[in-house]
Amino acid sequence: MDTRPLRILLAANAAVFVLVCAAFVLRHICTGLYPEAVESWLDDHEWLMWTAVGIVVSSPMSDSVGNLEDGS
Repeated sequence: MDTRPLRILLAANAAVFVLVCAAFVLRHICTGLYPEAVESWLDDHEWLMWTAVGIVVSSPMSDSVGNLEDGS
């Protein structure tokens, strides 16, 4: 089975999640970095930040649990 397309898709998804996390981190560290319209959008959509953080953190953890079950 060719898993290359799936790996490309997963890598693209991970990159998007990391970019979302980075945008929110930069917003919290450097106030005034984004224009006012973007600041208000980020305020209204903090769920996106927490969803991205949860997925980024849980992905390696689920992989390591799967490796423990396989015995590797």
